[in-house]
Amino acid sequence: MRLRAKTPTRTPWLAALALACGTAAASAQDGATSGRPTFIHEPWSAQADAAADGDGPEEVEPRFGEEGFDSWVVGFSTATDAKAFDQGFTFSYNRFIVDDIEWLLEAGLWNFYEQGGESAFGLSAGIGFRWHFVCRERWSIFADAGISLLGTTDTVPAGGTGFNFMPRAGVGFTHQIDENIRLIGGLRWHHISNARTRGDDRNPSRDSVLIYLGVVIPF
Repeated sequence: MRLRAKTPTRTPWLAALALACGTAAASAQDGATSGRPTFIHEPWSAQADAAADGDGPEEVEPRFGEEGFDSWVVGFSTATDAKAFDQGFTFSYNRFIVDDIEWLLEAGLWNFYEQGGESAFGLSAGIGFRWHFVCRERWSIFADAGISLLGTTDTVPAGGTGFNFMPRAGVGFTHQIDENIRLIGGLRWHHISNARTRGDDRNPSRDSVLIYLGVVIPF
């Protein structure tokens, strides 16, 4: 009688393979049902879910010099020539309309003194633009220009009118002195005249150099 070697059974291996294939198929079907593949780690999906729940990164506020930055500016200015002395207290709303360029709306309270005459008080309202052609994190250098309307309690200059225009142009700087406060200052051409609205005989214009200093307060 011939003895025949017994062939090892493959049933356990086949069962394990079938179980693994069934598990993979079930996972694929679950992924298809949910509309997205199944991963062990889902970093992008987790970020999207966090953003949807309001736990995503906060919106970054614009910094000084960047579009959308808003601030109040409070300042004091003085101008003098051989015959007159002007002082002004100004308050303005400033906003960067694009990076490095801001526009402003300004109101001012003024005192005008001329030799041989009486003091006059005035109120002004105007608009201006400022270009920070050098703008660093803590400091900047700028050029600015603008114009204001001025009403006074007496004629300014003497012999003129109580309503005048104040165009201006100059250069200045800002410097951060605190986390939320900046110092601002500069020099400007300071002009007062009524633009001949009452004729040449009543337009004694005044030109001088104005020095100003103030603080920038963001909000």
